[in-house]
Amino acid sequence: MVIEQALFHIIDGQQMAFEKKFYELSDIFRNAQGCEKFKLIRGIENPQNYVLQIYWTDLATHIDVFMKTDEFRHWFIAMKPFLARKIDMQHYESTLV
Repeated sequence: MVIEQALFHIIDGQQMAFEKKFYELSDIFRNAQGCEKFKLIRGIENPQNYVLQIYWTDLATHIDVFMKTDEFRHWFIAMKPFLARKIDMQHYESTLV
């Protein structure tokens, strides 16, 4: 299992619009091959910061399949106007179970 963690820095004042658009399009993750679960969390100290955690079966399915779909491109285009800067994305694996 691979855990993707993407940090979104949202333009201040656009948080609610970002959340609304994200939730409107969240079926992209529910229906994605290899996506086991996901969650979007908002920063408390910095409410313009969000972390999207996605649990993938493997990295190849995420990178080589999901990120090349038309659905992902559509989702990214819809998210881009809310971004204050580039999404910081990292991948992790569990070391302690």
